[in-house]
Amino acid sequence: MAITTIVMDVYKPGSELKNKVVNISDSFNARVGDNQVRLVIKYIERGIVERMEQEQLTPFMTGYVGQPDEELKVTAETGTVVSYHGSSNDIIGGGKVKLDLPGAMFPQEGAFYGYFGLENSEGKRVTTNNVFFRVENNNPDIYVDTLPFRTELQKLLDWATAQANSTFGDIKKQWEDLVKIIKQQIATGNDNIDDFLNRLKIAQEKLEGYEKQITDGNIPTQADLDKALNPIDDRLDKLEAKEESSDLLTDVGGGIRDIFTGQISNMKARINPDLVNIGMINDVHYTDRDSFWGPDNDAETGITHLLNIGEVSEKLDFAVSVGDNTDDNWGDNHFSIKRIEDYGMTWFTALECPSAVLLGNHDDNSSHAKSSGVTGNDYLVPDSKFIQAYRQNVNLFGEKRNGSSNYFYYDIPDKKVRVVGINDYENPNTLDANGKLKYPRISNSVITGAQLKWLASDALNVSTDTHVIVMLHCPIDGTIKDKPTNHCFNHDVLKQLLEAFKNGTSGTLTSSTTDFPVNVDYQFANKGNLIGVFAGHTHTEDYQVINGVNYVLNLNSVGSDNNYPNRTLYFDTKDEDSWSVIGIDTANKKVKLTKFGRGTDLDFTY
Repeated sequence: MAITTIVMDVYKPGSELKNKVVNISDSFNARVGDNQVRLVIKYIERGIVERMEQEQLTPFMTGYVGQPDEELKVTAETGTVVSYHGSSNDIIGGGKVKLDLPGAMFPQEGAFYGYFGLENSEGKRVTTNNVFFRVENNNPDIYVDTLPFRTELQKLLDWATAQANSTFGDIKKQWEDLVKIIKQQIATGNDNIDDFLNRLKIAQEKLEGYEKQITDGNIPTQADLDKALNPIDDRLDKLEAKEESSDLLTDVGGGIRDIFTGQISNMKARINPDLVNIGMINDVHYTDRDSFWGPDNDAETGITHLLNIGEVSEKLDFAVSVGDNTDDNWGDNHFSIKRIEDYGMTWFTALECPSAVLLGNHDDNSSHAKSSGVTGNDYLVPDSKFIQAYRQNVNLFGEKRNGSSNYFYYDIPDKKVRVVGINDYENPNTLDANGKLKYPRISNSVITGAQLKWLASDALNVSTDTHVIVMLHCPIDGTIKDKPTNHCFNHDVLKQLLEAFKNGTSGTLTSSTTDFPVNVDYQFANKGNLIGVFAGHTHTEDYQVINGVNYVLNLNSVGSDNNYPNRTLYFDTKDEDSWSVIGIDTANKKVKLTKFGRGTDLDFTY
C-alpha cells in the first residue's frame, strides 16, 4: 500500500483555530512496539510549500501518548512525553519530509496528541495545529519467535528496551549496553535474570532521580516549554496576519480568486492535447508600488495569476514567464529582492510542468538605480538573486544554459520541439563617469556576443526535423515594433541570425558596438523549422510576418491596458489576467494561440 502524504499547514489564522485538533487517524496510526514507522508530511503555508532547503529547516514532532479525553487531547497527567527531531536527510523535496519514527514515539496504548513543525539553527520555528492519531496495543505476549514461548528474560528485554528510550543524562547508553548483554544471554540459552537485577536496580534508581527532579520542578517539562512558546506563536500569528507587513508575506494566501474559476475551466477544455502546448505569461509586474498602479496595491494581485496558469499546467509540455515578472519598487532593492524570491517560489511551486523564467526591463529595479540622486548599484537587484530565484544554476528540468545564464533551451521529450529562451537584457552593471548606471535595463536592451555565439553554435544547432520556438521579453527592434525601448544593442544581429536559421544560410555576424562587440560565424546547411518569435513588453497584442519569420506580441498579464492614465482598468474583474497557450502542430506546421482572459485567439502557419 502506498504511503499517504499528509498535508499540514503551518499558517494558523484566527483565534478560532488555536485549539483545533487535526485528526489524521484515517491516514496514519501506529502500534506499540512499532519502529521505523514511515510518516510523510507535506508542509505548506497558506497554500505555498515551505522552503525547507533554502532556510535549512528540519522537521520535528512533539506531544503526548496516552489516553485521550472527549476533546481528543492527551495531557501530562494522562500520557507520556514523546518527541522526534529530524535532520536534512528527512527532506524529500517539494515541501515533503519523511519521518522514520522510532519505537520511542509509541511507548503505550492510546493516542498521540501534539503537533508537527519545522525549525533551524537560526531560531526559525513554525508549527502546525494540534494533531491526533491512534496508538494501538501490540499484544506483546502473542509473538512469532525462534523460541516456543516468551521467556521471562525476553519480557525483561522488552521492558528494558522501552526504558532505554529515556534521553536523560547517560541512562540511554546504560540501557543499550544492558540490552546487548541480555541478547547475548538469550543467544546462549541463559534464562537466569538474577545476574542483571543489581545493574537494573542502579539504573532504575538513577531514572527515578531524574523523575523526582521533574516532579520538583527542577527540569523543564513539555508543559513548561509550551507555556513559554505559546505567546511567541501568538505573536507570530498576529504578525503574519498583518496586511501591511508586505515585506514578510507573499500575496497568494487566498489561492485562486473567484473571478477566475470559470475561465480556468473553460481554458482547460480549450487546450488540445494532440498539440505540443507551451504556456506563455509575461508582464505580471508584481509589486507594491501602489502610487503607480493605484491606491489599493492592485499590482500585488499579479502573483495570483501564476496560480491560474498553474491550474492548467498539467496539460502543458513547457511554460515560460517572459519577463517583467516583478515591477520597480520605490526605495532600495530590499522589496524588489523579496518580490523576486516570492515570484520564483510561487512559479515553480504552482506549475506542474517543466518551466523557466526570463528577465524583463523592470525586474531589477533599475529605474530607481539610475534616477536622479542615486549613484552606484545601491538600488539595483544583482544578477545573483535572479540566478537563485529563477533556478538558473540547477538545470531544474534538464534545460541547457550557458553556465548559469538566464537564456536557455529546452527540448520537449519525444516531441521534436525545442524552446529557446533569449535574454535580451544582458546589461552589465557598468557605471558612467558620474557613478550612475550606464546601461540600466529600464531603457536599454542588450544582447551580447557571447549569447549570439551560443545561439549560433548550440541552441539553433538542431536536426532537420526539430521545430524551434523562440521567446524573449522585448520584441526585436525593426520587426513587429520599431524602437521597443530607448536603446537596442545587437537586435539587428539577432534578427539576421534567426533569418539565416530559417533560410539555411551561412555567414558571419558582426557588430562594432564598443561595449558589446560581435564577431560570430554561423553555418546552417538546411532550412530550419522556425515556429515563431514570441515577445511581450509592449502591453499590446500583434502578429506580423517579416522576411518569412512569424513575430507575435503577447498581451500583459497585469490588469491594465495600454491606456496609461487608467492603469487599473481591469483590476478585480474577469479580464484582470491574460496569458496564452501556444499549441503547435508540427506535422502540418500550424500554430494556435489560445488566450486566457483578455486577448484574441490566433492561428497561423510556419
